Amino acid sequence: MTSFVGFEKLDAVRYRTLRGEETRCHFCPNKCVRTFVDVDAGGETRRFVVATCEKGEFLDREALRDYLRRLREQSRKYPNFVELANRLAFEEPLQVKPVKVKRPLLSLLGRKKRKPEETTVGIPRVLNAYSLAPFFRAFFAALGFRKVVFSDYTDEELYRRGSKRGSIDPCFPSKVALAHTHQLLFEKECDLIFFPCVRTLPPRIENAEGHWACPTVAATPEVVKAAFTKERDEFALRKRLYLNPVLDFDRPALLKKELYEALKDHFGVSEAAVAAAVEEGFSALKRFHEELQRRGREVLELLEREKKVGILLLGRPYHRDPGIHHGIPDELHRRGYPIFTLEALPKDGEYLKRLFGPDWPDHPLSIRPVWPKPYSENSSLKVWGALFASRHPNLAVVDLSSFRCGHDAPIYSAVEEILESSKTPYFTFHELDENRPSGSIKIRVETIDYFLRRYEEEVLRGRP
Repeated sequence: MTSFVGFEKLDAVRYRTLRGEETRCHFCPNKCVRTFVDVDAGGETRRFVVATCEKGEFLDREALRDYLRRLREQSRKYPNFVELANRLAFEEPLQVKPVKVKRPLLSLLGRKKRKPEETTVGIPRVLNAYSLAPFFRAFFAALGFRKVVFSDYTDEELYRRGSKRGSIDPCFPSKVALAHTHQLLFEKECDLIFFPCVRTLPPRIENAEGHWACPTVAATPEVVKAAFTKERDEFALRKRLYLNPVLDFDRPALLKKELYEALKDHFGVSEAAVAAAVEEGFSALKRFHEELQRRGREVLELLEREKKVGILLLGRPYHRDPGIHHGIPDELHRRGYPIFTLEALPKDGEYLKRLFGPDWPDHPLSIRPVWPKPYSENSSLKVWGALFASRHPNLAVVDLSSFRCGHDAPIYSAVEEILESSKTPYFTFHELDENRPSGSIKIRVETIDYFLRRYEEEVLRGRP
């Protein structure tokens, strides 16, 4: 089926463009000037609108209201788990049992300590904060800290204001950490900037050789510290405490010791209180994953019943940042597809047993049959996500990867082979950096949308 008008009418096509005050959009305070293109194809005239956002594509307010209403209804039915995960991680009210903070006698006799209840903690909203925010919010709340604030999501203005201190050029997600710390230091009200060097992550892959974080990510807090203290100590000048302890999340006993050592000299908290707060943090992290997986399973089962396709976003935790994913998940979601993150894939035994079946020679959460020596946790999760999608006919995959990602490069071919062998629809947005090529992204998204519509009709519904 094609909408091509034919070569005879093509010769007769005429168009004219209109751009000026009469085309100005009034649907938001920006009041952008749009371009109208009127195309006459053999007596039938159609108007195309070139606008800077989807609101400007509408010619009257009623049509825009109708579109936004349909978008809200669609979002409730087919959610964007990128947005949902961010809301749960950073905004959802916590269920935390406060621990009794009993300060050791030796700490009371030493130098004056800060009081947790008078301390606001600032955490840069970058890198592994996207996977560990529920833990840290609950941990500091349990210890009685006044509150936890995060830097804003990445955007061009935030990056421009705070990125001038960088002297090396790593991947953009690491580089932008300077700007986020700058915002916490100069623009946010906080007493402690907490930016830990996360060396290992909570294990979610079975039978792995390690659960290491990316070394560039792990070292970034130390680079940030150097950038703000090399010429003069900006933290001390503004009476801000900067802590960047090394943390190992795959060994809870060690993690408790590491956090106690980081806080004891400044806040005089007891080892028992820190240990109890760590347990509260892990409980919050567990609830975060359980809620996402519960919702994810519901949506997957809905797709199965309706014979529709959803999109799994294969990315790292920081690809939930709008300034790093450049709106790619949002563009796809507007076209009616639920957007799954790796956290939203159900991992309960019953569901995985049905999906992987008896032919899978290992634990359903293991990737050893296709990647024998998994040691990088986030890389392993991407490979596992590809395996999950390859066995679920209602999932297509969009793979996001940032420029200079040394941990993504080795798994490109593995992910591609897994998905191509199962004929799973697979699309890539690799080498993403600070530049947002909006036009190219929209063209790619339109192509993906067209392909997936045909996939739904021909493969899922069996209509040629």
